[in-house]
Amino acid sequence: MLRVLQVIGKMDRAGAESLIMNLYRAVDRTKVQFDFMVFTSEEGDYDQEIRELGGRIYHMPSFRGYNYFNLCGKFKDFFEKHPYKVVHGHIGSLSPAYLYYAKKNGAYVIVHSHATKSSVLWERYVFWLLSHRVSSIADYFFACSKQAGIDMFGSEIIEKDNFKVLKNCINVEAFKYSAERHQRLKELFKLEDKVVYGHVGRFTEAKNHQFLIEVFKKLSEKNDKAILLLVGRGELEKKIKKIVHEKKLDEKVIFMGVRDDIPDMMNLFDAFVFTSVFEGLGNVCIEAQAAGLPCFVSNAIQNEAIVSEYVWRYSLDDTAKEWAHNIEEVMSRFERKDGRESVTEAGYDAKSIAEWLQTFYLEKAKKN
Repeated sequence: MLRVLQVIGKMDRAGAESLIMNLYRAVDRTKVQFDFMVFTSEEGDYDQEIRELGGRIYHMPSFRGYNYFNLCGKFKDFFEKHPYKVVHGHIGSLSPAYLYYAKKNGAYVIVHSHATKSSVLWERYVFWLLSHRVSSIADYFFACSKQAGIDMFGSEIIEKDNFKVLKNCINVEAFKYSAERHQRLKELFKLEDKVVYGHVGRFTEAKNHQFLIEVFKKLSEKNDKAILLLVGRGELEKKIKKIVHEKKLDEKVIFMGVRDDIPDMMNLFDAFVFTSVFEGLGNVCIEAQAAGLPCFVSNAIQNEAIVSEYVWRYSLDDTAKEWAHNIEEVMSRFERKDGRESVTEAGYDAKSIAEWLQTFYLEKAKKN
């Protein structure tokens, strides 16, 4: 059995982490097993499941900038003691450091870009300063979209044979929509008479919750049955709660926290609204399409994430009032149906991607 080390910040419920878990559940673990290097001492949302599936978790100190060289020393010691044959890196800023020491000790090393560049100039500069050397270290390059590859690796890398867009797969069957499931969930959450708008994502600047609240306020002014469910957590959650209170929306905006029933959430919603400033792909938009939801998203969502006729993309230069008007117009004529077929045909089903990745890992380990 081949053990592959996945390197990531913390295994919480978020986009890249959920992708890894979808793949982990789907691979033949008698042939390929995943271990994890994380940069926290805290328990992650997925840690218990990882252990149950047979994975090991190695903890490193959080990266603080000033401890860069200390971490380099820890990487050196770790890979001398744990000479993995394949290392798959998902945390970009430190990738040149840990991949260098992994490769020095015989590993085939992969770097994976999960996001397009930040809209904040200083963040882009710091990321480039730390990560740009990875192009001369990594053996193979993955990205969740072509643009995410360009932004992290440069346009030359994505034209080479050792680059691939690895689609952010989902368990398509779990999102199966039916009117009966939708109604049952509405009754369970006591929202039978409500129009439920939903969002899934961390409370960060990238997700643009503040504008989302402005759009929802306009929607709720026209329809007193409108409810907004916000699934996730993050550093800006308190700020968004304060904004909700100031706008007198406390009874209409429900903070759902982190949940392990996202397929049910997507079936509970009547519409999905996603106002991100930037996205590597927009994986939750694919999940929403699988559940047959009308998706109202910003133009930051990558083309690869639009796999059905259920997506309406609007500019963030438009006003909240314009967004709300467009959403209402679509909702008035939308007929929901199961969306799994479109997502499967677009190549986002976890089973087929896991089979390809499993073969890839085994071949690279054998050659190396």
